[in-house]
Amino acid sequence: MFYVKRITYYTSILVGIILFSFILFHAIPTDPARIILGPNAGEQQVETLRRELGLDKPLQQQLTRYVSRVIQLDFGKSYTDNRSVYHEVFRKFRISLVLVTLSLFFTFFYILFVISSSKKINRGIEIVNFLLISTPTFFSGIVIAILTFLFYPFTSFSGEFQSTADFFYMLPPAFVLALYPMAILSRILKQEMEKLNDSPFIVCARAQGLSELRIRFKHILKNALIPLLAALSNQLPMLFTGAFIVEIIFSLPGIGSLLIKSILQKDFPMLECIIILNGIIFVLINLIFETLYPIIDRRIIK
Repeated sequence: MFYVKRITYYTSILVGIILFSFILFHAIPTDPARIILGPNAGEQQVETLRRELGLDKPLQQQLTRYVSRVIQLDFGKSYTDNRSVYHEVFRKFRISLVLVTLSLFFTFFYILFVISSSKKINRGIEIVNFLLISTPTFFSGIVIAILTFLFYPFTSFSGEFQSTADFFYMLPPAFVLALYPMAILSRILKQEMEKLNDSPFIVCARAQGLSELRIRFKHILKNALIPLLAALSNQLPMLFTGAFIVEIIFSLPGIGSLLIKSILQKDFPMLECIIILNGIIFVLINLIFETLYPIIDRRIIK
């Protein structure tokens, strides 16, 4: 019953996002037919294209047609260059996805370092976390981009992942993207570990002679996992949002550059697809984590 409620809830959110994207772009007082044909096209040409696009039909019929096309992943053609919206968005999304995935690897290894670190370097970790949280992504991205182009051997990206050099080029921007979630997640984890450190079951484990690393990974981490995963579920959508800024700084042809270009050119099908794609990502992330919580702690569904 718990899973049925969660699936129903997030499905309703996704439907709301689809309806919002339709209302948003159909409420804007702009004529898509005029955008496609340009300002010099005649009124007869504009009217003909408007009929072909179905823009002359009642709004209810347009909504029905729009929803059926979205279900089939048919987002139409770009208004500017007649490209397939679906293929173009998902080609750019692949770059953004690789960027976010690499940043998660950086975050994961930093958290492992925090868990296994001794008390002597905890103070240093707190200072580093404070600096990472306080520094805007835009500023750290520019600094690391300058250092990358001066000293890093991989300074070009082909636009596709054709060689290992393309993947190595992604490492500095992925590191920039990972800085903030690294600091936030490690700070939350440290706070939870400190709360659990003097708990009776931890004292008992130490009395049995278990090693400190085993206690941290087997007992403390297991009980601190729910708050950590909850924080991670909030950070993941922010990673995709932050990826827009990082892509611009490092000239990566991902979703960020496509979004800005589509806004400037009023390419509504591209914008609709990007909005719905981000909505799907948000829903899937939250649904996956909502599924994981009861597996880790069965008390959640009671």
